[in-house]
Amino acid sequence: MINDKCEICGNLSWESVYNGDIRDGHYGLIRENSTVFQCIDCGVQRLLESDCIPPEYYDTGEYREKLNQSLSLDSEIEGHELLNRFTFESIWPLSVRNKHVLDVGCGSGHLLDALSGASKNQVGIEPCSPYLASIIEKGYEAYSSIQECSNKGREKYFDFGFSIQVIEHVLNPRLFLEDIRLLLKPGADLLISTPNRDDILMSLMPDDFPSFFYRTQHRWYFDANSLEFCAKSAGFEIVEMKYIHRYGMSNTLHWLRDKLPTGVEKIQGINALADNFWKGYLESTHQSDNLYIHLRVPNDL
Repeated sequence: MINDKCEICGNLSWESVYNGDIRDGHYGLIRENSTVFQCIDCGVQRLLESDCIPPEYYDTGEYREKLNQSLSLDSEIEGHELLNRFTFESIWPLSVRNKHVLDVGCGSGHLLDALSGASKNQVGIEPCSPYLASIIEKGYEAYSSIQECSNKGREKYFDFGFSIQVIEHVLNPRLFLEDIRLLLKPGADLLISTPNRDDILMSLMPDDFPSFFYRTQHRWYFDANSLEFCAKSAGFEIVEMKYIHRYGMSNTLHWLRDKLPTGVEKIQGINALADNFWKGYLESTHQSDNLYIHLRVPNDL
């Protein structure tokens, strides 16, 4: 049981919403008898700390290796292209042209590369030491932590910030956002993404999908309301919540038939029109697999 205050709202009351197996790395590795708790007040869900991977895993690269993710730049490019596309779809038609851009949790720098032709300069923050070294070698200004970046005089410096699929990993999501806010100018924008716990498969497959969705790498699980609450608590204004679904209809049908992840593998007869219809339906009903929230620093801060 969790006896601590909620890191986001300070409430002491939690309820258990899931107990069972969770993923412990790549698909097929499990941790048994884990419990997910939900804050009665703000609605965020979290694992017990004892069920989470140690924070030092992120510094050494063990986190990536446990997920069967290579630390080489070339092998990571293909896997990030899809994520970058959804990120750009989320910020369109916002412009980063001639702006100072920050990417918190930038991995090996794929988003920095994509933004380099438009933005004025690109700065990355990445705790994984092999990735950090590669980013610096590519010529980017990069730091191992938000605090290190702040210590280099970058407070209230950036016009636009990104943190894609990171907030679910951190020790304290509210403080994480507060620390990022201190690096952004008044009026600056921030785009955050995270898995959506209202994913359609959570309701279609309540006995099977939670053991895939919940994992030792993610401390925190958000729906739109709890993510908005966290952002407001950290001092941001909410500009827009976007619901982005990565996979087509085939992935959902594979899950229903085989109870296995198949990613982008196609079922014969499911064409692009059907995929786009399915994605559009899930996004319009807020059952997409990812949330993208566009935030803004108030001008009076």
